[in-house]
Amino acid sequence: MSRKAVLFDCDGVLINTEEIGFRILCEKLAEYDFGYTREEYTELVSGVPQNKCIETVRADFLERKGYELPEEFGPDLWNALTETFLREAQAIEGIRELLQHLRDNNIPYAVCSNSGATELVQKLRATGLYDDFVPYIFSKDHVDNAKPAPDMYLDAAKLFGAKPEDCLVVEDSQTGTEAGVAAGMTVIGFVGEQHRCDHEAEHLMDAGAKLIALSHEQTWDHVCDFVGLTLRPPFYGKDLEL
Repeated sequence: MSRKAVLFDCDGVLINTEEIGFRILCEKLAEYDFGYTREEYTELVSGVPQNKCIETVRADFLERKGYELPEEFGPDLWNALTETFLREAQAIEGIRELLQHLRDNNIPYAVCSNSGATELVQKLRATGLYDDFVPYIFSKDHVDNAKPAPDMYLDAAKLFGAKPEDCLVVEDSQTGTEAGVAAGMTVIGFVGEQHRCDHEAEHLMDAGAKLIALSHEQTWDHVCDFVGLTLRPPFYGKDLEL
């Protein structure tokens, strides 16, 4: 019998790194009289691997400005992002409670991220989430094809002995949503991080998300419905007031 499992993206779902990434990218691009709105950022580079992000930004800059960013832009941006992530990254509100509820109810879960393996571990350690996931940590370095390919989601499901249709994916980007859909899984579009644009929920639904969560409390409600959990403890572990 197949098990139910929950598979999480990292950036923007577990950790507020998308919010930080948007700010740092705009600060660096401002040096060249360029920048992005939140809508442009989420559509262009949210959820893509770091090297692809820099390639995309460089190509977009060339098309719109008519000349190339200097070679040092990529390394400078990456160094600034790495430094800031380690200093400022925080677990998104409610994720610790959600993971505890999954453990309490014996629901297996993993993280599946387009980050490189070293980078992913650094971010999880910096926010105190590493021990919550090890050894179920999947990065782009573990598969032949990163998201939007379904590879890492399918590998995680196989590890848990779960059929794709019995897996619930929590994603905040169109790239990741497309990966979950391609894997044959149900996708929750999470729009609870602060950098989200006004139409992000619509974009994720267009990409194939079946559910939307504005907070991890809502993510927990969707998980309960998916796994058929009828007795639901209060999300923050407190008695309900009558």
